[in-house]
Amino acid sequence: MVSPPAPTNGPLQQRIADIESALARAAAHLPTLAATEVLIIRAVALLAREFAALFEDELRPHGLNETDFRTLMMLFSQPEHTAHPSELCAYVGQSPANMTRVTDGLFERGLISRVASDEDRRRMILRITPAGEVLVHELLPGTHARLREIFGDMPAVERECLLGQLRGILGRMDACAAHDADHAAGVATHRPAETS
Repeated sequence: MVSPPAPTNGPLQQRIADIESALARAAAHLPTLAATEVLIIRAVALLAREFAALFEDELRPHGLNETDFRTLMMLFSQPEHTAHPSELCAYVGQSPANMTRVTDGLFERGLISRVASDEDRRRMILRITPAGEVLVHELLPGTHARLREIFGDMPAVERECLLGQLRGILGRMDACAAHDADHAAGVATHRPAETS
């Protein structure tokens, strides 16, 4: 059973309705416009921004931002509660320079510790501290309660279906990127030799 649509009177719903109207007008002049696909991407982007803002509101009183929290969660979720900075960069989606700034702030607050690796003294190992774990336990109920409220009574099967569809889109994006990279490599390999 599909959940009934939510009322269409909220500001976010109005924003997406305005985008949909603009796309419909554009599609009248550009028949090949992928209007539905663009609307999906705009809706996902809007959701991402709004969820990030909600998390920021929950985290700000604790002196954290979303990147700080995701860094703590990455360490918290590891079997030994440790990770190398490069692993955190990949998970949190930050540059090495920005990750250094983030981890410096968490270290100064006593939420993580830093030690040199036994295998390679040039590599740093980051570990969440007991104070960091306490903060994670303190923050999770509030952030997750809000998520549950937003997803409301959407049945679990619909949530899983939505997640599966999003994973499918991510997989197709990976395939397109791989195809583009292969094509670019092929073009570079088969360039005619320059003549002088």
